[in-house]
Amino acid sequence: MPNKQNQFLIPLHKTFWGREEEKAAIAAMRSGTGVGDLAFSEALAKEISKKLDVSYVLPTGSGTAALELACALLLKRGHEVILPSFTFSSCANAILLAGAMPVFADIDINTYNLDPVEIEKKITKKTKAIMVVHYAGMACAMDKIMQIANENNLYVIEDAAHALGASYGGKSLGTIGNVGCFSFHGTKNAASGEGGAFATNDKQIFKIAEIIREKGTNRSSFMRGERKKYSWVKVGRSLILSDILSAIALEQIKKLDKITLLRRKNSEYFLKKLKKISSKIILPRISEGTDPNWHIFAIRAPRLLRDKIIKALRNYGIEASFHYLPLHQSQMGKKLGCKTKDLPVSEEVASTLIRLPMHPKLTKSEIDYIVAALEKIL
Repeated sequence: MPNKQNQFLIPLHKTFWGREEEKAAIAAMRSGTGVGDLAFSEALAKEISKKLDVSYVLPTGSGTAALELACALLLKRGHEVILPSFTFSSCANAILLAGAMPVFADIDINTYNLDPVEIEKKITKKTKAIMVVHYAGMACAMDKIMQIANENNLYVIEDAAHALGASYGGKSLGTIGNVGCFSFHGTKNAASGEGGAFATNDKQIFKIAEIIREKGTNRSSFMRGERKKYSWVKVGRSLILSDILSAIALEQIKKLDKITLLRRKNSEYFLKKLKKISSKIILPRISEGTDPNWHIFAIRAPRLLRDKIIKALRNYGIEASFHYLPLHQSQMGKKLGCKTKDLPVSEEVASTLIRLPMHPKLTKSEIDYIVAALEKIL
């Protein structure tokens, strides 16, 4: 089968898979039918709980599934949820599927994450939650956001799809709010192809979540031997992760510290080499008290030059790319009544951002090649 990544000398992403993942997948296939919540799924939940110091974890079919689970249990029809527009459609979809309404707030020009000042402007009597997105593995201003949430009796849902292994004030991202949602998509730092996880420190939230996740049944408590039979008790969905993919994800979580360290070393080298052209581009900025996982390494260039730079880098065999079209500017955003120039910072970031290759297998010589190409282009 053709591999689209082969068209680039240096691709954006590379999985950090080895024999361990192969052996684990085969073991899972040989041990059962591959359905979820078997031995590898249970081990994955325990490993994530230990790694992140969070009380309860449920593996899910995707990061999107984790978001849908969070919204299904925390929201009702008529509620509003404040979130960034500069994010993936899964965030808004999860809110809409729960019958609630996404309310887009602008982002900070330095972190590309929700601006607490803009959050406060969007709060109404209908607001029920804030959905933060830790873009690129860089932490949102969680102290201020949690303060706003507490003062207004709001839930905080952390979309930590980019942020596994990153921290804020010594706490793992995805464990600070009421609920954290993670992704094991093939492009993520810990990858099982598809997959995700739902995490919380709230026992009551966990109990409801495991029912919704298991098609609205109390099968999970039955499997733990807490009841003689299980039945349908609530409206639910099928959001469980296959035990085969859980086995792969488990090996990735075991390697997470190494993966994060390699990404940090690459980012440090990138920042060092790019200093000589820092007057022509905007480099990533790390907020005080945060420890990013460098899921994405993004620079910004003048709006009129951005697309030309991406095209030129691709001509050098470097898979550079833009990122999200802000959701408020999308076709669906317009249907929700959003206007094109509602969120100027989101629009500025989206039109100037360039993603450069970043993964654990990236070498110094490849980074040198990317920087040299940028020097020629700029």
